[in-house]
Amino acid sequence: MKTVGLAAAACALLAVVTGCGSGPSATATPAAGGDLARANTSLRGGEARPLGKGLTLTASAPKPFVPTSGAFPVVSRAVGFEMTVQNDGTAPYAPTLLSLTASTDDGGTKQVIDSAQGYTGVISDDSVQPGRTVHFQVAFAVPTAKTELVITAQPDPAGTEAVIVFDGQV
Repeated sequence: MKTVGLAAAACALLAVVTGCGSGPSATATPAAGGDLARANTSLRGGEARPLGKGLTLTASAPKPFVPTSGAFPVVSRAVGFEMTVQNDGTAPYAPTLLSLTASTDDGGTKQVIDSAQGYTGVISDDSVQPGRTVHFQVAFAVPTAKTELVITAQPDPAGTEAVIVFDGQV
């Protein structure tokens, strides 16, 4: 009897760990080596992604560009996005809590600040009131050759899972 119980517990644990029986997920979690585990979902831009608590984030289609000499960090190629945070929740949201992370085929990448081209990141201290939206421009460094780029967002890095908001070739 004990062996059957242990086998059943092991099977249940395996189902939880591997996600058996669950549908595709758009959340991302860090995996070994810093890679992101992701579903067979492509998000090319323009799709609203729920972040929880009534918040959605929409990333525009990517816009490759050559950063100016005043950009930081200094890189030869970047990809920019317009991000839109919609607050359909019941409480104000501080967009400065939003954590955006990007990863390419080569690994993690850095956000590029290029004010001359409008890529300033999240700079507003104003809260997004319920029923309102906020727009901002972000950019990420990418290799000169085409690469796969995945961008994840966490509305509150202290307590929520990352959600994939863009997954495509740039």
